[in-house]
Amino acid sequence: MYRKLPIILLFLFLLSQTAGAQNSNARKDTRKGNREYKAKHFDRAEVDYRRALHHDSTAYRAHYNLGNTLYRQKKYEEAAQHYSRALEHPDLDKKTRSRILHNRGNSNLKEGLQKENRAEGMQQFQQAVNDYQEALKINPKNDDTRYNLSYAKKLLQQAQQQQQQNGGGGQNDQDKKDNKDKNKDGNNGQDKQQDQNNQQNDQQNQQDKKQDRQQQKQQQQRQEQKKQDAERLLEAVKNNEKNTMKENAKKLEVAPAGRIEKDW
Repeated sequence: MYRKLPIILLFLFLLSQTAGAQNSNARKDTRKGNREYKAKHFDRAEVDYRRALHHDSTAYRAHYNLGNTLYRQKKYEEAAQHYSRALEHPDLDKKTRSRILHNRGNSNLKEGLQKENRAEGMQQFQQAVNDYQEALKINPKNDDTRYNLSYAKKLLQQAQQQQQQNGGGGQNDQDKKDNKDKNKDGNNGQDKQQDQNNQQNDQQNQQDKKQDRQQQKQQQQRQEQKKQDAERLLEAVKNNEKNTMKENAKKLEVAPAGRIEKDW
C-alpha cells in the first residue's frame, strides 16, 4: 500500500499539470480573440474563442466573448446560447451576471426582429423582457437595460396584438352575415335567391380584393418596419462600438452590446 502512494501522488501531480496547461491555453486563446475582436475581425475572434473553449469548456469568459462575437455577426440565437452557458458559472459576481443577462436580452430581441412578423417573434420578445427584468433586479441603475426593456415590452405588445388579429373572428362575422341574409330571403323564390347569391358573390369578390390590398399594404409596412429596425439597430451598434473597444483594452471580457434603438 505504501509503495502505491508515490504513484498516486505522481498521477495527481501530472493531472494538475495538465489542467493547468489547459487553463493557460484557454486564457491565451481568449486574449488572442480579444485582440481580433478589437480589430473587428469577428470571424477570427470566433475561431480563437472556440479554441479556448476546446481547452476549457467551462471558461465563462470565452463563452461570454464568443456570444458577443456571434452577436456582431448577427448569429443571435447561437449568441444567446453561449450567454446562457456563461451564466452557468457559479462564481459570477453580480455586475458580470447583470451584463450577461443584458446581452442575452439583446440577442433574443434581435432574433425576434429577424422574424417575418411581430407575432412570430413573440417568444423571443418575451425572453428578452425576462432577461432585462432579471438584469435590472441585479443592477437597477443601468439605464441602457431599462431603455431596452421598454422597447422589448412594446414589441411584445405588438406581437400579442398581431397574433390576436391573425386569429380573430373576422371570417366568423362574415359567415353570420351570410346566414342572416340567407334566412331573411329564403322564402322569396328561386329568382330572388339567385339574385341574392349573385349579390353575395359580388360582395365577396369585392371583400376579397379589399383584403388582398390590405394584406399587401400590411406586408409592405412590415417590410419597411423591418428595414427601419435593422438600420436603427445597426446605427446603435456603430455608436457603441468605440466604447466597446475601449473596454476591451482594459478587461479580459468584451464589453456588452449596449442600448438598442427603438423604432417608435
